[in-house]
Amino acid sequence: MHRRLILTALICALALTAGCAKERPRAARAQGQRTKAAEALERRLAKFEEATGHMKGFAWMQIDSGERGWRTDAAVVVARPERIRVDAMDALADVWAKAGSDGRTMWLYIPGKRKLYEGRATPRNIRRLTSFELEPRDLVSVLAGSPTVVGSPGILETGKGRERRFILPGSGLYCRLANGGSGPISRCQRPSAEGVGIDYEIAFGDYRRVGSVRFPHSIEVRFPESGTGLVVKYSDVELDGEIDPKTFEPPRSRATKTHRYRR
Repeated sequence: MHRRLILTALICALALTAGCAKERPRAARAQGQRTKAAEALERRLAKFEEATGHMKGFAWMQIDSGERGWRTDAAVVVARPERIRVDAMDALADVWAKAGSDGRTMWLYIPGKRKLYEGRATPRNIRRLTSFELEPRDLVSVLAGSPTVVGSPGILETGKGRERRFILPGSGLYCRLANGGSGPISRCQRPSAEGVGIDYEIAFGDYRRVGSVRFPHSIEVRFPESGTGLVVKYSDVELDGEIDPKTFEPPRSRATKTHRYRR
């Protein structure tokens, strides 16, 4: 029963990466200014995204769905902008579930039962699995260590002191930097479209040097209204290694029973 709940949680996370209907770009409400600090942050994000185009890592994952939470060790593989693979492992490092997305479809494979579940990533299928949504590329970007950015050019700066924030106009995110504004991004929030409350917030922490960048080994995404979220604690990260495109394809064999969702 415990594993079944974790499987559902894994699909919840992966469904978000599988190409759901995209929102229109959000315009930031606050009036910010185009400053040298904003331009510098924009350049840093561009370099970071380039350096983290391919990522492999081992992590402890927790997915909170309402009043319950599920935890598992996992191997995570990400290829920007929209491909992902997660293998869930038990205490002996045996893989008991695999899930992935190539950006168009989503799938879940249970080796012990040789069952494959797959289907197009439609809003209906996603609503069946989770109570929250993210842009597919946004979740991939978050797991690869950077905030959700839809068209990073045009970052603005607003506020002073403790109220200093950087606005990412394409995604509607307001981000704060660590170390009093001189460090990497530490927290981002996206106000709701109605202007009341927060759609979701992202926290990045435990930055460690990986290759040419400082990569956050602690990542949390929270949806305050629904009480849902995702926590990822990386123990090992490798950047820009070669990734076989077949990694993101579902395993198939004559012995596999495939269950497809029409919508």
